[in-house]
Amino acid sequence: MSENKDKTAPQNFSSLRQGSTDSRAVEAYYDGWAQSYDETLSNWRYSAPDDAAESLAPLLQAGQSVLDVGCGTGLFAKALRARIDCRVTGLDISTASLKIAEETGAYAGVRQHDLQQMPLPLGDNTMDAAGCVGVMTYIEDVGGLLRDLCRIVRPGGPILFTQRDDLWQAKGLDAILERLQADGLTAPAQVVGPLPYLPDNEDFREDIRVYHVLLRCS
Repeated sequence: MSENKDKTAPQNFSSLRQGSTDSRAVEAYYDGWAQSYDETLSNWRYSAPDDAAESLAPLLQAGQSVLDVGCGTGLFAKALRARIDCRVTGLDISTASLKIAEETGAYAGVRQHDLQQMPLPLGDNTMDAAGCVGVMTYIEDVGGLLRDLCRIVRPGGPILFTQRDDLWQAKGLDAILERLQADGLTAPAQVVGPLPYLPDNEDFREDIRVYHVLLRCS
């Protein structure tokens, strides 16, 4: 199986490579994939959650709070908790994925939320850090989401997110990062990559990789 693509896929979300910013389609797609998601991603050698956790963990102290934005079934939180004892809160649109995430024991709490609806349901300066791995493909207003994370994460706290290299220009990431810095919301971004994304998925291996972006809230 090259990806989660079948006759039951929502009309506005026909393939993983295509993606979608239709929230209801994304919700249905990942609800339908939740039970086999971890196994499938392992077969594709998906390393972004581990790579992100490896980068974020050294920036944290034990006991600090981390927001896992688009947590899915919990891959990033499990990888992060394997490296440091922190308190992770998960947000995701897929109820089926959240049920699996909660069962991992990696989360202090999880909550269903459409990540395209701002503000996110957390108070100002309530988290020490945030991670957003494999999510920006599904966000129409990437800048708006990053600005809201700057509201939620305490000054000096890190925000780490990933972005597919084939969507970097389409999503306007250079301009977004420059504006966040110009508006005094973040320090200059640290961008690593592009790195392998889904190397054993035939629809991704040849031409789609991923950037890891680290921001520091001001």
